[in-house]
Amino acid sequence: MTELTAPRLNNLVAFHGHFCPGLATGVRVAEAALSALGTRAEDEELVAVVETSNCVVDAIQFLVGCTYGKGNLIHLDHGKNVFTIARRSDGKAVRIAVKPVTGRGLTSDQQALVARVRGGDATEKERQQFGVLWEARGRALLEMPQEDLLDVETLENYALPERAVIEPSESCDGCSVQVMASRLITLGRRRYCVTCQITHQLTCLAEHRVVPLYVTQIGVVENELMPADAPSSPGSARARSPRSRVVVHEAYRKGLEGLALGQMVDVLFYFSKAPAEAPLLQHPRGDRTVPKRGVFTLRSPHRPSPIGLTAVEILELVPDGLVVAGLDAWHGSPVLDIKPHKD
Repeated sequence: MTELTAPRLNNLVAFHGHFCPGLATGVRVAEAALSALGTRAEDEELVAVVETSNCVVDAIQFLVGCTYGKGNLIHLDHGKNVFTIARRSDGKAVRIAVKPVTGRGLTSDQQALVARVRGGDATEKERQQFGVLWEARGRALLEMPQEDLLDVETLENYALPERAVIEPSESCDGCSVQVMASRLITLGRRRYCVTCQITHQLTCLAEHRVVPLYVTQIGVVENELMPADAPSSPGSARARSPRSRVVVHEAYRKGLEGLALGQMVDVLFYFSKAPAEAPLLQHPRGDRTVPKRGVFTLRSPHRPSPIGLTAVEILELVPDGLVVAGLDAWHGSPVLDIKPHKD
């Protein structure tokens, strides 16, 4: 049952624009998060990672204090009613998943009414009936026991997203619009926003008769390695994680069948933080005391196609992928492929 006062709920409805089951669900998600993590964020004390863009998110913004503008509301476009809220001071995090209750208990006539309204075929009277129905369902969600509506899980060792960074803007050399400096991509001696970069590269591809290729991200790397772990001295070896989780997207998990503990596999991943332009001649491992060599003779992450390949040992077979030893990909790196290793 919600503890939200009527004036506070009215303010939330005014912020959102209407009352609905989605907003009511958001109230319950927000209350569950604050029950586990403490008071509302006034600044960036809490961070929310939301996996959908529905009415629930407005309640999280209003009640939890995580907003897009402050950078502590992060949207993952998965279309899932899953919301992870974490406290930056100690890393405590809760993952809240909404149970499928929205359509539960509707009669066949009510289901038909909802379908007509959503399809744009309802009469004015039917839209009024729908409003009454949806208001009642929202009120019911506010009174429902939490365990019937939400799955709340405390996460261990949750990898907190990086804090939002305030940085200067610079003009794109293509369109002259102001762009965050970190989002500009250097091509030659010019710096482009992502839109102009794509236009520029397509023009170059056409001129040189190069056909662009497309790959599919099959998963993502989860480990302790961050850009700050990059070797600070020239010639140092890349950092390797003793234990990385290669999370494979659900659509591709059947492809893991047949892999075994202790097996060596090659993990192909994308250097997602590498610069857009890579010199064809580079000092090995950035050591300027060593003469430059062609990039195709090096394992540098700065490449025309920034793809990495590492042979790793399978430590565990887990439901959502693999746990491996020796991977030198940073946390969050997209995984492109997994293949049996051959010496």
